[in-house]
Amino acid sequence: MKQLLILTLVASLPILAADAKTADAVKAADKLWASATVKNDKAALNKVLADDLIYTHSTGDKDGKAAFIENLSNGVRKYTKIDHEQMTVRLYGDTAVLDGDIQIVTDQKGVVGPAHLHIIHVWVYKAGRWQLVAHQSLRLAK
Repeated sequence: MKQLLILTLVASLPILAADAKTADAVKAADKLWASATVKNDKAALNKVLADDLIYTHSTGDKDGKAAFIENLSNGVRKYTKIDHEQMTVRLYGDTAVLDGDIQIVTDQKGVVGPAHLHIIHVWVYKAGRWQLVAHQSLRLAK
């Protein structure tokens, strides 16, 4: 019985390693989203954001992919900082749910301010990469 348990644990190590690697890839994709958003990098945003993105801001405003990118380009929204404090990833096949806390600084219509947010991101692996399909954020107490 003891040998069976040890064999089962050893056999599951590659699966656990693959899951950790995939979770790390999702975290890397989330960091790419943050970096591309701050830099207003349209090429990176077009790759990391899914065409059917639903982006719900902490204010309750909702954007699709085109509107999110356009609002960065025309200055309606400007992010000068997005720093992850922590991230947790749960994997469901080609879908991943990331929740975490971030510190951001935004400039919206000339009003600059920091915010401490909790985010939920839904990522889907398609076209050979992780793509953000849903974002929702909630303001946290300072």
